[in-house]
Amino acid sequence: MLRSLVMASGIVLCLMPLNLFAKEGEEEEVEVQTITVIGQPVERQGTGTLNLDSPSTTSSRLGLTLRQIPASIEVIGQQTIQERGFRSISEAIQSATGVTVGDSPGNPTNFSMRGFTNNQIRLLYDGLVIGPASMTSRPRDTWNLDRVEILKGPASVLYGEGAVAGAINFVTKRPVRELQGTETFLSYGSFNTIRAGVGSGDMLGTDKLHYRVDLSYQNSDNFMGVQRAPYTYWNWTSALLYDMTSRLSFEVSFDLTVDRSKPYFGTPLVPSSFASQGFSGVVSTLDGRTVDARMLRQNYNTQDSDMSALTTWTKFKTTWKPTDLIEVRNQAYYYTAKRDWQNAETYTFNVGTQLIDRDRFFVQHNQSIIGDRLEFQVNKPIASFKNRFVTGLDFSHLDFTRPSFFSGAGGSVDPFGPVAGLFGPIIPATQKTQITTTAGFAEDQLSLTDQLKLVAGFRHDHIDLERQLFNAAGVFNTTSSFSRDFNPTTWRAGVVYDVLPQVTLYGQYATAADPVGTNIFIVRAAENVNLATGAQWEVGAKGDLWNKRAEWTVAYFDIFRKNILTQTSLTEAVNVGRQSSKGVELAIGVRPTDALRVQGNLTFLSARFDDFAELTGGNLVSRNGNRPFNVPQAMANMWSIYRLPTAVPVDLGAALRYVGDRYNDAANAVRMHAYMTADAWLTVPYKNLWFTLRGRNLFDKTHAIWGDNFYPDQVLIGSPRTVEVAMMARF
Repeated sequence: MLRSLVMASGIVLCLMPLNLFAKEGEEEEVEVQTITVIGQPVERQGTGTLNLDSPSTTSSRLGLTLRQIPASIEVIGQQTIQERGFRSISEAIQSATGVTVGDSPGNPTNFSMRGFTNNQIRLLYDGLVIGPASMTSRPRDTWNLDRVEILKGPASVLYGEGAVAGAINFVTKRPVRELQGTETFLSYGSFNTIRAGVGSGDMLGTDKLHYRVDLSYQNSDNFMGVQRAPYTYWNWTSALLYDMTSRLSFEVSFDLTVDRSKPYFGTPLVPSSFASQGFSGVVSTLDGRTVDARMLRQNYNTQDSDMSALTTWTKFKTTWKPTDLIEVRNQAYYYTAKRDWQNAETYTFNVGTQLIDRDRFFVQHNQSIIGDRLEFQVNKPIASFKNRFVTGLDFSHLDFTRPSFFSGAGGSVDPFGPVAGLFGPIIPATQKTQITTTAGFAEDQLSLTDQLKLVAGFRHDHIDLERQLFNAAGVFNTTSSFSRDFNPTTWRAGVVYDVLPQVTLYGQYATAADPVGTNIFIVRAAENVNLATGAQWEVGAKGDLWNKRAEWTVAYFDIFRKNILTQTSLTEAVNVGRQSSKGVELAIGVRPTDALRVQGNLTFLSARFDDFAELTGGNLVSRNGNRPFNVPQAMANMWSIYRLPTAVPVDLGAALRYVGDRYNDAANAVRMHAYMTADAWLTVPYKNLWFTLRGRNLFDKTHAIWGDNFYPDQVLIGSPRTVEVAMMARF
């Protein structure tokens, strides 16, 4: 695997041309009057470009491009999603530089980035926050997305508590004044997997009124090839845009998502002496456990297992430009979610009985949020210096009710032919959370010269939290319930310098605040302490070559989080004084000819617990220097697309993904080995139709894709080789 990584990195480096400092024409600076992004320019989409000249709403509210922001940002547009066949948001995001993904059904769409995982990464939906990733994220089809934006490093200055490692924003397709037409998509693949999508956008009777609607469906008999693990996703998004005048517009939208599955929670580890068909190079442990080939695709969940959710979004946006220099933006929104889990989640091999012991865990979420964000932007010089400034208020009120039930007595099943059984009786206890957040923020870009710009931001949050816990009889628990307020202040400051017209250097320091424990929704009175804090400094460069036929970025970062509480199992959490990471990230996109496009990224990362003592066998054992959960030291991705010079165009595509070793526990006793997978596809465009044949994990590499430290005796096994055929049409 190391040799494969070196070869992949060598290919990336060889793509960098020697004329790095070749002089090109001066790039004209454009004053952006409206910062609402409605899509990437068509000529800048797809594999082979890093979109450096596209604006990003996730990393700044000033309308700055990726090149102008002193941070690492990636944009994965819809065309790239379609080219590479990303079916889910997890598949799309794992293509980003330095990001690993796991679809643990207890916390769907988990991510690890810059040495931190899960709730230290803020998930956004059209720039809005709905709560900690471990509690609110859901599997979702990519058809309804315009793009995904990934901001690396602390994002609390934009989105409040949380986000010490960054933010990922899922941007929905919305009306675009200049675009109209209809798109349809249909695919069929391994495990009876069906995907379908349809979308349309146009004017409604007048050039002042525009609409966009999209519907997607995804269904499969098996999740990642696991038996008895079917799933279904539905996603509806819709919006109307009305231009009352040339300076005043309104947009109303309504989105609905439904997902339902019988989930796979992992494959249990067994002693090597028991695993007569054990796999080497997948998982290894200090006590000699491994995975057995006979158990790889078994599902040890109950027959009536369930993971499902119904969510709705209603939003109303207003954009008003009273003058050419001033813009006022407001977004009011209402969000609801109902989520259900009813599963046997943990599987432990019993040496005495030679069976798999299970638990039972039931939980529901009933969540609602009402909120409003008001922004006021002024693009006006200060003295002789160009300046952009935005300030605003952010308000939200959240209600969260969580009935739950847990039992360690879930029965036992045969490792090779598990009889699923039923979940059994449920006697839940209820937890209630109310969070009211009011925040003020400001952001500014000051141009000292046309080449040198200073960027700074500030945010102060006032968070009122009330937690009420009840036992199974409905009696109020005064010991664990509490209320308090938090008042975090976060900021960032950076500099951007165009050392050459095509080369930009940058540096930034940013701070963050987030809950001391697992997440703010389920913090208890024993965790009634101040928020954890973090900070990062980052330096890097961004540039283009060959008349913008190649774009590249490089970044070095050093990030820490301190005064934190880390969950080490379903029932235990430990104080971790400090956790840190540092690393290098590189990305390049090249279009050497009109027929060939290549893109790749490479990450080297060093992450560690700096101050961590874990209670083991009644004794405190130091974990200082150990690597955090699910964090590899090296990652790489590469894609290439080549159009054959035939009468009927044929696009040949290939992709490689490398993920280094990771650990599933604080003791670093369970190691998931490094792996590399390869995909390939063939696309034939004909008039307004596109036909694709695609193969994933072509060499059928068995690999552990994720390990959840809540479930230390099991790992998630990645999908085997799969094949699909697809058709897309545009009218």
